[in-house]
Amino acid sequence: MAEEYQSIGSERVKHLEMIQTVIARLANEAALSKGWALTVSSAFFGFAAHSLSPRVAAVGMLPVFAFWWLSAYYLRAERQYRSLFDRVRRSDATVEVFCMDARGESVDSWRKTLCSPTLGMFYGVIVSVGVILIVVGICKT
Repeated sequence: MAEEYQSIGSERVKHLEMIQTVIARLANEAALSKGWALTVSSAFFGFAAHSLSPRVAAVGMLPVFAFWWLSAYYLRAERQYRSLFDRVRRSDATVEVFCMDARGESVDSWRKTLCSPTLGMFYGVIVSVGVILIVVGICKT
């Protein structure tokens, strides 16, 4: 397979461009999910703070965890495609020409991805605000 890439360099470049397009799309979707997480949680937490309702704050935590999982999914998939990109870039003989299957790529586990610094800090702050609102709401009632 590596010989095929060396003899047809333009196809290898096209393959890399295809993978890079997927990586860019996954990064965009991850950014959008973070924006939606912030918007939805702000709405719930705003209502919870106004009414001092721990139940509303607790319900507002559900979409935060859902968006956290979704962001982790996009980040893990992006890492898999980056690994595939590196293998194609290095002319790995085990990668078929124009192969876009990145499922077999070795990346961090789901747990490590969920707790990665980029996701952990972003969603950790949102969860902390939710927990504070729940505690304040319980103490005030």
